[in-house]
Amino acid sequence: MLPFITPVDANGNLRHDFMPETDYVDARVLAANTAEDISVPTGAKFCRLDGDGAFYFNTNGNAAAPSADVTDGSASRFVGSGSPFVMIVVDDVEDISVIATAACKITAVFWGD
Repeated sequence: MLPFITPVDANGNLRHDFMPETDYVDARVLAANTAEDISVPTGAKFCRLDGDGAFYFNTNGNAAAPSADVTDGSASRFVGSGSPFVMIVVDDVEDISVIATAACKITAVFWGD
């Protein structure tokens, strides 16, 4: 698995305007209100989640779109349709659970050390 390397410009400044190349991408085509798991591959440290619609994800259990207040810390994280992507550290994660309230497609891009 290719490492996550943040490139630098000629002056040594980090470039945050693009992602490094990868050799591991999974995709999920979600039906509305149906959670699916994305398995984190062996050796992965970082994951970028993108979607063509809004979705929720959870690395500590099944993802769920809230229908009431969640006040015990177990709520799923939301990625809005206007958000370009979310980056997460996955070196201690086995699965990423994803769910959307409307059908959408999600990609999970992985990098190692």
